[in-house]
Amino acid sequence: MADLQVQTTLLQQLEDDLLAIATEYESADDFSAAVANAVGDDALEDRVREFSTKWNDRRKNMTEQVEALYEQVKAIRENLDAVDQELVRALEEAAADTAANAPHAVPV
Repeated sequence: MADLQVQTTLLQQLEDDLLAIATEYESADDFSAAVANAVGDDALEDRVREFSTKWNDRRKNMTEQVEALYEQVKAIRENLDAVDQELVRALEEAAADTAANAPHAVPV
């Protein structure tokens, strides 16, 4: 039988990364506005704002997809952690039952 090994710390890191990406997407409008204000040229400022506005719907869609993936990864990690804890509990109980039911040597 093959062993299943899952590093939930990697799943946790993926969760953190996905959350950071979603946060960046959500704050992109503020960042674009700051860039537009900082360019120092009215025509370039207008182009930066136009570009940002055109990407709003696509960015919103991408944010929703990243957030959905985040939720899925989080659920997978939480379920794997729960299964692991349940397996540990079951093994501890089985070990305790085995120890309790094992024949004891009688000193002579």
